[in-house]
Amino acid sequence: MSMASEKRMSRLNLPYLILPAVFTALLLFGLSVAAQTEDLPKIKAPDFEVRHVDSDQKLRLSDYAGQVVLLNFWASWCYPCLVEMPEFQKIYDKFKDKGFSVLAVAVFDQLTDARAFQDKQQFTYPVLFDHEEQAKNAFQVEVVPQTFLVGRDGILVPIPDSKTGESKLWINDVTVWSQPETYDFLTRLIEGSP
Repeated sequence: MSMASEKRMSRLNLPYLILPAVFTALLLFGLSVAAQTEDLPKIKAPDFEVRHVDSDQKLRLSDYAGQVVLLNFWASWCYPCLVEMPEFQKIYDKFKDKGFSVLAVAVFDQLTDARAFQDKQQFTYPVLFDHEEQAKNAFQVEVVPQTFLVGRDGILVPIPDSKTGESKLWINDVTVWSQPETYDFLTRLIEGSP
């Protein structure tokens, strides 16, 4: 067989070699995420009280009992926070009528800066300020952004990251929220399907 024929044959066989490898990798990734999710402890989300950035109206996490809550800790000076918050608006718009809410809690910030940010952005989900650091302390927040998911039962929900194959009780990777796999996961979580 000539060298040109061998090259042509190897190119023709390449898809048959790659497809099984890709399928196997996806299967192992799915099993890995499932195993890691089962290993994480079930933790009840601690309650806290915060205020809206544009009023003195108080809000508690427990006010959202029975809903799925995306709980985000952010600051007006945090560039990654500014990138992910519009993604949260898209998620909120898609799922808000299905028992889902976003609570964005400003920490490590000044109320005037958080208020100015919300005045400019006009997010329709609750944008809040941790005036007494109750939320920050309850969730042991040390960096921003930091995002948690709280299930309808008040238990923290492990968040899968399709890039790493890991599930964590909190995420600070802003790219997770724009991934189609994340939307699929949220859809299953909110609609109650496995």
